[in-house]
Amino acid sequence: MRELCDRHGLLLLLDEVQSGIGRTGRFFAYEHAGIRPDAVAMAKGLGGGFPIGAMWVAEGKTDLFKPGSHGSTFGGAPLACSAALAVLEVLERDGVIEQVARQSAPWIAALEGLVREFPAQLTGVRGRGYLVGLQLQSDPAPYVSALRENGLLAPSAGGNVLRLLPPLTVSAAELTRSVNILRRVLTDLADLPVLPMD
Repeated sequence: MRELCDRHGLLLLLDEVQSGIGRTGRFFAYEHAGIRPDAVAMAKGLGGGFPIGAMWVAEGKTDLFKPGSHGSTFGGAPLACSAALAVLEVLERDGVIEQVARQSAPWIAALEGLVREFPAQLTGVRGRGYLVGLQLQSDPAPYVSALRENGLLAPSAGGNVLRLLPPLTVSAAELTRSVNILRRVLTDLADLPVLPMD
């Protein structure tokens, strides 16, 4: 994409609303690819729960945006900006992003172990840091319900995927507990027939 945009004089704008602000173990998810976008949209994690939207634009591309030509529902409010500043200070002061990178590697390895342990139910793990999908062989609805009943919130995404999005402040013990809950639910539902997706 970077090469295509450069070749054709196009703006490479990346959506980091969900994946940014440390969620993948880097400040922005695109950093894993080693590229530099022309603009980045961000929100959600930036406000630490307080609504905010923001966009970063590289030098040399700012002339594409004139006053009034772009906006954000939650951008620019003084309280939201104060919340975002506090989030950024905590991320840096407490080494939160480094902790995500450090703790997510063994957690993802444990999830990959579940795939090997339960191949009739799981087909793979994808994602980085604390933005992970656990792909099922069939409809995730029974798993979502059973996980919730066992104390783990894991909504479905993209058909047959369980979304695992722990908070950036999760402890290693809580990550281990999530794997144990998943194992228990997979064991309990082992005899569930594999139903095709609608």
